[in-house]
Amino acid sequence: MNYLKSITTSVLQSTGVTFPFSIGERIPGLDSHSSIWEIREGVKRDDGTLLTLFIFDSTLPPFQPGNKDRRTLFQLAKNALKKLRTIRHPDVLKYIDSVETETHVYIATERVRPLEGVLREWETGGGLAGSGSTKGKGKEEWIGWGMKSISTALAFLNSPPLSQHHSYIIPSTIFITPSLEWRLGGFDLLTGRDDSAGVLWGLAGVAPGDVGQRCAPEVQKGGWVTLRDTDPAQSDTYILALLLFSLYNPLSPLPSLTSQPSPSSSGALPKALFPLWKRMLNPNSRTRLSTISFVDEATTSGFWANNPLVNLVDGLENFELKSEGDKLGLLRIIKDTASAGTLPPPFTIHRVLPSLLHSLSLPTAPSSAMLPLVLELGKLVPPTEYPKIVLEPVIKLYSSPDRGTRMALLDGLGDYADKMDAKMVSEKVWPNLITGFADTVPVIREATVKAVFPLASKLSDRILNNDLLRLLAKMQMDTEPSIRTNTCILLGRLAPILGPNTKKKVLVPAFARSLKDPFVHARVAGLMALMATVECFDKEDLAGKVVPNMAFTMVDKEKLVRDQAFKAMNMFMSKITEMVKAMPDTVLTEDRTSTSYGPVTTTSAANGTGQAGLVNSATGAAGALAGWAIASLGKQLAQTEMHSSMSASASSNLAPPSTTSTSTSPAASPRPSSDGSSFFGTSPTTPGPSVPKAKSASKPSTLGPYSSTGLKLGGKKPAATPSNLADVVAGEWEEEDGGNAWGMDDLIDVNADQDDWSAFESAPVPEIVVPPPQSYYVRSPPKTNGSSTQQAAPASSSRGANPNPTPVSTFAHVKSPLVPASTSTNKSPSPSVAATDDWGDVDDTTSSAKASPQKAAATAAAAPSLAGLSKEEKEKEMARRREERKARIAAMKEQKKGKS
Repeated sequence: MNYLKSITTSVLQSTGVTFPFSIGERIPGLDSHSSIWEIREGVKRDDGTLLTLFIFDSTLPPFQPGNKDRRTLFQLAKNALKKLRTIRHPDVLKYIDSVETETHVYIATERVRPLEGVLREWETGGGLAGSGSTKGKGKEEWIGWGMKSISTALAFLNSPPLSQHHSYIIPSTIFITPSLEWRLGGFDLLTGRDDSAGVLWGLAGVAPGDVGQRCAPEVQKGGWVTLRDTDPAQSDTYILALLLFSLYNPLSPLPSLTSQPSPSSSGALPKALFPLWKRMLNPNSRTRLSTISFVDEATTSGFWANNPLVNLVDGLENFELKSEGDKLGLLRIIKDTASAGTLPPPFTIHRVLPSLLHSLSLPTAPSSAMLPLVLELGKLVPPTEYPKIVLEPVIKLYSSPDRGTRMALLDGLGDYADKMDAKMVSEKVWPNLITGFADTVPVIREATVKAVFPLASKLSDRILNNDLLRLLAKMQMDTEPSIRTNTCILLGRLAPILGPNTKKKVLVPAFARSLKDPFVHARVAGLMALMATVECFDKEDLAGKVVPNMAFTMVDKEKLVRDQAFKAMNMFMSKITEMVKAMPDTVLTEDRTSTSYGPVTTTSAANGTGQAGLVNSATGAAGALAGWAIASLGKQLAQTEMHSSMSASASSNLAPPSTTSTSTSPAASPRPSSDGSSFFGTSPTTPGPSVPKAKSASKPSTLGPYSSTGLKLGGKKPAATPSNLADVVAGEWEEEDGGNAWGMDDLIDVNADQDDWSAFESAPVPEIVVPPPQSYYVRSPPKTNGSSTQQAAPASSSRGANPNPTPVSTFAHVKSPLVPASTSTNKSPSPSVAATDDWGDVDDTTSSAKASPQKAAATAAAAPSLAGLSKEEKEKEMARRREERKARIAAMKEQKKGKS
């Protein structure tokens, strides 16, 4: 083959001809002495079509036997190409392409094999069906069908207007397609009756084969020239009769025709065919049965009508014209013959299947009966040929709007789903399949839902985790209960191949919806789906989502659901129990337990609990609850805490009982009593605002973080003690509405050294912009000589001695400007609450005017609430307060520099 390729390439390069196909392996079955052609496999370069190449090379040695000159035989090759290129008939070898040079002829035809090779294969059983009697019967039927095709093609050539003499009808000129259809070839000697320059008249004697022994008696007497005056149909019928004998008696020599043929001389020729065969061998050409008459009389006598294979082929060719009953009858015949094994597999694969698939694409086809038969016959197709022969035509049917076709496709999906690749499913099947989800016929919708699972493994991640789930969400709300149930089942089967995020987001809500379905079996399906997908959930999802969402089904009105629910619950609890065994007893260390998370409650054994503080009954649970409270309150102090002093947390909002602070809780608010003592039992005081105890501004001191008189940034301002119940209630209402008007998160944390005071001491002083017309900053008040003044804690000798310095006592006396009544109004729970805003106490000139400490405290306590403001107003008010705070800090630094 490589030698032939190199010779072909060199020859074509020298002539400048482009070779349109590639040459493959040699096809066996044709004897070299019976034909001038070498037959090889080929492939068309432009589209990859499989071909059969007939190659004649005139440069080879003389043809044997007979030592015939190949230059002479070259005329036969060129004649065959000329005739084959111009003649078209279904039973004639189909021409595709050709290349002709001065020394070579290449003819590309449809894929065929020599008849002689197929007959030998039939005898050995290779690739052909049947054995024993079935084998012999099938072969006889196949030969009968083939003879019908050859005689029909020959009658077409012999009849006007062609009137061609074939004269080369021998087994080596007949070829078989992959579907076992017969094709007439051998146009080497084909010559028209009126063609005076035809090759038949002068070169028929050099043609290979035993054509000289098969020619008519008049030719044997007068030579091939005598055929010029003979009807082609009467001369070719003699050679056709001898071909019939050779086909039915392949191992017998040609009969002696010196006398009239007898039934014994016909061998295995069918008896019904003998009368016609005898007339075809008439020595007198004028009374001899012509090829055209042979075809007609064989048809009218019923010889071919009794051949099941012929009837099957005729039915397939005229399938669209048959009635509904005839179509179904033909489908039954195909099914029965295929099951009995009388149909050769190549015929079924390449002839029956393509015809059925073509008819199936028509709207009048009985798709519900045809498609199952197509898929059943498709099992005979080799895996390498299945995509082209069966799969591609079947996939095209998905674009058909016919419901019967779609239903048949979905019902038979299991037969071909595994043979489709992911690209075919995503690009060709899925876009057409999704139309079934919205079909108005419930049967189509349900079949579409069922068809998803066989294709799921070939769907892309985007389709599987997005598009498909959107459609299934709609199908779960379908009006048909069976569709909702099957949708839930489908989700349960799809769960293992869904994405991790999709599992967490979709499965529990989808199954929970089924658990609330009014259809009993849908609820059961939801429970079974949860059980089937238990491996998809972690312990948090099982305990926090699955169990809570299915627990109510244990009291379902249907016993079927309840029984399944209890089985599911037992399964989930067993699963959770196994999962939590690997968990630690606690994630909290002893230090974190006591410092960060408060006391750890424990339960004593006396409370009726089991191991590890668990209870087994309602009574034990009640006792355990009481035991937890007692154990928690009775917990002993740690050794490091035993002798330490009690103090309030820096971030705590609680204050020690003092007359200088107002409690924010009604329970802790001082109420006037008959004996004049305070609520917490302190010394009696006279009604009216008390004087706060503060150090003079002229002697600033650094107070410790636990000082009761120093105010830290981020803490509460000391407020004046209300003089009556109305003031107390007003303060509590304001505290409930807005809390601290400054906002604890906006103030500076004095305990953060790096972020607070050090930055103030090193940063440049910004320009202070004081909003007119009033001054927001009040000078430090003078020392108060009241009897209720409180001595401050001793200050440290230097600033560096205290790593957490606190602001000076001046911050305790800074007034906060009041918001005008038109902007924010503090509602009092009682009409008797007196207004506390007094703009007359503010020194607008920022001179040496003295502000009363009582007034300052009362003003600070009466800061407007944010509860009644809108979101935008609150943001504006808080922004104004932040600017005010910054300005105040800057003023303090200026004051500090002035003193120094």
